Amino acid sequence: MSDELNHLRLRFGHLLVLFFWLHVPLLGSIAFSRGTMSVSTAVLIGAAVATIYQLTWYRHGTAPVTRYVSAVLLVAQPSLLLALLQGHEWQMDMHMYFFTMLALVIAWFDRTTLLIAAAVTALHHLVLLYFLPLAVFSNDGNLARVLLHAVFVIFQMMVLIWVRDKVVGSVNRIERMGTELVAKGEILKQRTHEAEQASRAKGMFLATMSHEIRTPINAIIGFCHLIQRSTLDSRQRDQITKIKSAGVTLLRLVNDILDLSKNEAGHLTLDEVVFDPRAGLSHLVQMLSEPLHKKNLRIEMHLDPQIPALLAGDATRLNQVLTNLLGNAIKFTDNGTITIVARVVKRSGDMIEIETAISDNGIGMTAEQLSRMFTPFMQADSSTTRRFGGTGLGLAICRQIVEQMNGWIRAESEPGQGSTFTIMTPLRVPEYQTRSSAMPSDEVRQLRILLVDDNPIVLRIMQEIFAQWDMAIDTADSGNLALTLARRALQTNRPYDLVILDWKMPGMDGVETLHALRDAFGTVPVPFTMMMTSYNIEEVRQDAAGKGIDLFISKPVSAESLLDALNQVPLARIGTTHAALRQGASLPQGLRVLLVDDNEINREIATEILIDAGLAVDCAANGAIACRMIDDAAADYAAVLMDVQMPEMDGITATRRIRETWPSERLPIIAMTAHAFAEERRNCLDAGMNDHLAKPVDPAHLIATLKRWLRMPPVAQPVPNAAEAGILPPALPPFDIPAALRRVNGKEALLRRLILSFSESYAGFCKDLAGMLWNGRAEEAHRLAHTLRGVAASLELAQVAALAGQIERVLSEGKAQEAPPLLAELEPLLDHAVAAAGRLQLTDAVPAGESPGLIPVSRVDPVHLAQALATIRGQIGRRSLSARQGFARLADLLQLDDAARLAHPLHLALQRLDYATASALIDRDYPNSTEGALA
Repeated sequence: MSDELNHLRLRFGHLLVLFFWLHVPLLGSIAFSRGTMSVSTAVLIGAAVATIYQLTWYRHGTAPVTRYVSAVLLVAQPSLLLALLQGHEWQMDMHMYFFTMLALVIAWFDRTTLLIAAAVTALHHLVLLYFLPLAVFSNDGNLARVLLHAVFVIFQMMVLIWVRDKVVGSVNRIERMGTELVAKGEILKQRTHEAEQASRAKGMFLATMSHEIRTPINAIIGFCHLIQRSTLDSRQRDQITKIKSAGVTLLRLVNDILDLSKNEAGHLTLDEVVFDPRAGLSHLVQMLSEPLHKKNLRIEMHLDPQIPALLAGDATRLNQVLTNLLGNAIKFTDNGTITIVARVVKRSGDMIEIETAISDNGIGMTAEQLSRMFTPFMQADSSTTRRFGGTGLGLAICRQIVEQMNGWIRAESEPGQGSTFTIMTPLRVPEYQTRSSAMPSDEVRQLRILLVDDNPIVLRIMQEIFAQWDMAIDTADSGNLALTLARRALQTNRPYDLVILDWKMPGMDGVETLHALRDAFGTVPVPFTMMMTSYNIEEVRQDAAGKGIDLFISKPVSAESLLDALNQVPLARIGTTHAALRQGASLPQGLRVLLVDDNEINREIATEILIDAGLAVDCAANGAIACRMIDDAAADYAAVLMDVQMPEMDGITATRRIRETWPSERLPIIAMTAHAFAEERRNCLDAGMNDHLAKPVDPAHLIATLKRWLRMPPVAQPVPNAAEAGILPPALPPFDIPAALRRVNGKEALLRRLILSFSESYAGFCKDLAGMLWNGRAEEAHRLAHTLRGVAASLELAQVAALAGQIERVLSEGKAQEAPPLLAELEPLLDHAVAAAGRLQLTDAVPAGESPGLIPVSRVDPVHLAQALATIRGQIGRRSLSARQGFARLADLLQLDDAARLAHPLHLALQRLDYATASALIDRDYPNSTEGALA
């Protein structure tokens, strides 16, 4: 018998105990009312029946003896009631109680018990018929009536036995099914576990294959890039170009397959970063501007003004989707217009839903083709496959990415009329909405600029970038039109200050246009010239050598790269009051970087690219060697390019070890990995790396990333004479110069250096603090706000000090969410102060007899000074935080006031954990540990 039936029997057996005892008061009540039997006798009989069952139940449980005894006792109950109601009109009704008891016995689910109950009922009737006929029937009791009752009992027994068999059979089947389900569940659990293990193994395989496949592809593309820079005849150059193109196509195919596989394996993860949607779309269009231009396609962008300046989401994945959709639109459109429309469809709290539609007027698709458009490896039809190529994976991957973002993608199309692909993506709106990039200076915004490019898309996008900076420029789509505009500007005495030229243009190219402009300007100073190119910038530089081009910039041009280029324009040369800014290459020249990669080919390619960019390169084959080289080289390295997968010590472990002594602000570490997983990027950043580059490394992307992290070397400045060095302007808003001078006892040279040091230290303060808040580093943000408050107060920047104090207060109270609005209010004030500080000329000259903030060493105990200097030198050499206490002791010896302490360059360097700068300051001012003054 099944466990379920045993459970039912157990519950029924307990119920019968209560059932028999409930009959005791019932029998006593009927005996009392009828008088056919004494109450005590009736109660004793009922109690005896209940006791017999209860003792049997407690002793044997659901055993057969209990079931058989209960069958007899259940028939006894209606027999007693029949005797007590003898002669009553209800006597015949008590026969129904027999049938009730018989039906109750089925709850034991036992045939024998049913048969015993039926037999006892029949025997009871026959015996009483002959001995006490009136106890059975109220009148005319005879054998026929007994037999009739027996027929009824037999029929009921047959029904009950049939029901019992069906129920028992069903329960047994259910139990067998349950047992089978449990067994199959265990098998399923095991299979699921095996599938998960297989999935993890597949994920590891994909990660490994991503590295193994991309490494040789990287070698192919990289060496093609290097060979293209060498001297080649036209046939060789064409062959190398085709090899490189095939390599890029192969890499794209590998990426698609790996993306699809990892998405199906559940390895698609999203990273949330803050990004500028407008800049992202502009950059995307510029990346595809060449194929657009070659096919003579126009592109129109309509962006909803309600889209915030900054959004938070997976910008990389979103760009992947939009690149695929726009690439398809270009591929399947021979002529006409491609339209990009982005609009806000819903905003709730800090979430916003943005719908982006990309429409073309290309070949279009039928309804049947649309139905399979998002199926992997499926394309419109075989003829499309032959004509246009492709894997058929792009749209399937797009759907996976968009759905992972909790959005959707759909397509609408008519044959011959074009197609529209629309995606909806929910994104978060960051609380801190500030400028996505810095603004050009006021002087740069006053420049008259002429932009020359035959590609209308580039002209429009760059006009929009300048418009964001409140700058109006003139544009020309040919060299001839540029010449006409330049001559007109000369005639009106409003010559251009800056000309931005495209290199390759039909008719008159960029170099020819520049020569014509030089002839047109005659004796008038030639505008500063910036050359744009989407080709190899080194080839362009070699081709244009000696032709008067001042600066080169790679396409696609982003707002950031354009701003960097504008900041290199020598304003003094074109008539402004600023000193000349650093000119030349796109990267700071001469800096040394450490390249860490176990693959010799990768090292060779990257080394060539870095050397061509003007950097010095050291190489290491694994993380352990890199750690030793960094320890030996001390502060010589400006950045580290770190591979992740390496023998002996991988890049993650090496980075963690480096970060024990070198903070990320001092030594940027940039990961280089072939892994396609977002998790790998997070691991790199969590280990302390500053940025991430995917292999194969694109040269332009590598240079752009290094440019973002490398520190510019000090700019050589003209040295004023001693008389000019100590003079400050009478007013320098927002600095209160008279009040600040009182704080430094009237020492103008000291105040000049403090203001310039402020400009160097706090130019990116708001961006840095916002990044700390975004990453949950509230304690570090609190410390920076505290330092800014003290420095600003010392320099009499009242509004800056007040806002910094408010930020410090809310952070100390654990209310970091209140800081972003205060930061937004602080940023323009701090930008104003930094810009004002930048108008001072940095000088090392000091008026005679005046030390910049420190008393002459001759007034300090030389023994104590030597001890203090030895202590702080050791602390700085160990990169120990205790160097701050060492500076405090040294400042006490030199009797520095609070203002000078807070704004002192050495104090600021130690606050930034910039031990290299601190060491340089000590070496400069105390070369012999007992001479000079700490300045």
